[in-house]
Parts: sequence; C-alpha cells; structure tokens
Amino acid sequence: MSLILRITTLINYECNAYRRQLPHWRLVEDVYQGDSAWIDIQPDGTAKATARARRYLPQMPGESDPDYQSRLVQSHFSDRFGQAVRDFVGMIFNNGVRLVDVPHPIREHWHSLDGDRMTGDRLCALLGMRSLRLGHTFCLIDFPTANDSVVSLADTLIAGRQPFWSPISPMQVINWRYHMVGNRKVLAWAVLRSQVIEADGTYGESEQTYYCLLRPGRFDTYQVVKGRDGKPQQVHRPEKSGVMGRRVRGRLVPFKAIPLICLYGGDRTGFFESNPTLLSMAKLNISHYQVKSDHRQKMHYCCFPSPVRVGGDGSDLTLGPRSVVDVPIGGAFAWAEPNANSLYASRQEVQDIEQELNFLGADFLVKPSDRQAAMTSIIQATTIESELYLFASDFALGITECLSWHAQYLGLANGGRAELDTQFFRDLSADPQLLQVLVQMREREDITREELRAVAQRKHLLPGDDDR
Repeated sequence: MSLILRITTLINYECNAYRRQLPHWRLVEDVYQGDSAWIDIQPDGTAKATARARRYLPQMPGESDPDYQSRLVQSHFSDRFGQAVRDFVGMIFNNGVRLVDVPHPIREHWHSLDGDRMTGDRLCALLGMRSLRLGHTFCLIDFPTANDSVVSLADTLIAGRQPFWSPISPMQVINWRYHMVGNRKVLAWAVLRSQVIEADGTYGESEQTYYCLLRPGRFDTYQVVKGRDGKPQQVHRPEKSGVMGRRVRGRLVPFKAIPLICLYGGDRTGFFESNPTLLSMAKLNISHYQVKSDHRQKMHYCCFPSPVRVGGDGSDLTLGPRSVVDVPIGGAFAWAEPNANSLYASRQEVQDIEQELNFLGADFLVKPSDRQAAMTSIIQATTIESELYLFASDFALGITECLSWHAQYLGLANGGRAELDTQFFRDLSADPQLLQVLVQMREREDITREELRAVAQRKHLLPGDDDR
C-alpha cells in the first residue's frame, strides 16, 4: 500500500547549500576516479568520449571530432590527486583507530562494524578517504529490523544483532534543516537520496531512486513518480519506513535526535558545509592532464622534419637511400624542422606543474632525503602537517560521536572516544635532512634567526636550549 501526496515542493528538492557544493564534489570525484570518469571503454575495447570529456580536455577550435577523439585516447591522465589522498589517509590510519574507554560490547562489534564483516579500522579509513577529498562525509548509525524476542542487551548479544555503520556520501544528502539548542546547531531533518538496483522479473534488473526523510525517532521512504496528469508526485513507501529507536523492556522507544553524523575533513564553512581540503590539487591535476596532452600533440606533429621542394613540376617525389632528387634550375630542396622553443616551453610547464603536485602530495613526507633536492621549506611542510592534524582531530570527534550513538542503541551509558595516532609527524620532522634544510635556509636568509630557533624548538631538532 502506498500514499500519493500532491504538494508543491517534492521530496527530491535540493537545497541551496547542496547545489553550491555539488560542482566541487563532482570535480573532485571525477579526478579521483581518473579518465574512466569521462572515457567509456566499449565492449570491443575502443574508447568513447562521454559528455564530460570536453570539460576536462577541451576540444580545440577547428579540431574535428575524429582528431579530438584520437587526441583524447592518446592523452595520459596521471593519478597524482588520487595517490595523494590514499597516501595521506594511509599515514593517518597507519596505526588504526585507538579506542579509549570503549565498552566491551562495542569493541566486539568493531570486528564487523558495517554488518558485513568490515572492521572498524577499515570502515573509518574509507570514511576518512571520502571526507578528505570531499571536505566532509556522513555515517548513519542504524539497527536491524526490530525483533520482538529481543528485549535486552543480553538478548541482543545472543541473537547476534548489533548496530551497524552505513557510510553516506554528501552527494546523497540533498536537503536538511537544523534548529538551535542553546548555542548548538542540531539536525532537525534530512533527506537522503539513493539509487538501488532491484530485481526486475526473473533475470532482469532495474534502478530505483528512493528518498529517505530522517526525523528524530523516525524514517520515511518516498519515490517520485509521474502521475496520471503527467506531473511528478511523491509516493510514500510504508514497507521501507519505521521508527528509529531502541528496545526498552520490549517496547521500541524512538530517539529524540537523528543518528546521522557528519565527519568533517576539510575547511568547515557551515552546517553540513565545507571546502574540500585538496580541491586545488585536483584542479592542478586537471591542468597537468591538459598541458601534457598539448605537449604530446606538439611532439606528434613536430618530431619529424618535413621535406620542402621549391620549383618542382608537381610530380610525385620519392625519398629514400637509393633514390635521387632532381632539382630544377632555380629550384631548391631542403628539410624544414620546427623551432624547438615551443616544445621546450611546454615541457618546462609540465615539469613545473609536476613539481607543484609533488609538493602538494605526500612525497616530501615519505621521502625526507628528497627535501633538499626539492627545496621544500619547513614553513610549507608545517602548513601541510597542520592541515592533516586538523583533519585527524576533527575526524576523531566524528568517530567519537558515532560511538556514542552505537552505545545508545545498546542502552549503554557512553561509547568512549576515538583517537588517531599522528605521532609519525613529529618523528618524521626530527630527521637530520630537515635540520640541514633549515640551516641552509638560514644561510640564504630565507628565514630569520628567530624563526629558525622557534621552528627548531617546536620540532625538537636541537638538544636542550642550544642557541645556534
């Protein structure tokens, strides 16, 4: 049974904050996926440009479609952005998530936190990867369908039922409202959009779009369909709706809040709003793709000299080691070679972009011996380290809130807290190569004596109170 509602604004409405952030999310996700996001590989192995291809590799004026298609296939996309995201998340979650004062039942659930044997450390790393590249992400703490035989925590453990964590992309949370509780912003409701592949007949499949309205203590699912009058209408799906709460003495008590947690990983700009931390690197990766494509095209057309004949009679000319070129009186024959200045300039631009990508990536963190060669300054290194510190601390707060909701489902007093080990930053910055770079910067007067001393003391590079 379903209920059809005819209202002006439907459940699929996207709020202004969502629409404002969506272009950045699409860009970042496309760059993270790589050129497979704008090139389709056909069953016969040929490549075909999608509608988004010209956004990332523009078609030049006067360039025919076949020539553009050929250039697109020959252009190589370097996965610098995606590799940087994986490197950063790998370093932050290198030692897993440290659980502090977390009750034993939740520690047991940590071994299969998503309800499908994914450990908590791995799930948090996946959430962290999405949060770092998009600016924030979400996690919904849910519980299996209620069972009347389960009335206590002991029954829950015996039945093997437990809360599970569902990662939700910010691209799925299309609308929301909040209200003020004291000086805190608390989520009032949110709409989640999801595409689900469902069985269609015996062998077929069909994609269905659902909209889930989350409110304190309840979730309701809708679909938007075309009515008899041809206008879109939203249809309530009661079989996919219900109460969100926990069992207390056999009675399902609704929650007074919504167990949807926002895990921020970027520059937080508002409620459910942020700037992706590595957005500039994603854009730079696209620039590298475009400039390198241009450079390879120049090489393709300029790598061979062109024969030039002056005063010929128009007949075909055969060139080869055993052929003779007859030049008429007053005529000439020569090989014309292009000027290499353009090739050199474009190659230098490619190298400059690659150097900047190397700096924005994790190379200087994982290869301390390369710092001197790359002329990486400690001031710049400290800036990136600070970004990762902020990400780790904000993300740990989000995981702690997830633990709190997990505990509420189980009727526990608290869920403890989560910590991320970032000790590798301090260990890495105390290496001799870094000290050598500092000293060289002081010799070149790139930094003052006071700045050198302050940084060295903060990084524990000098023993005691050495005043060098």
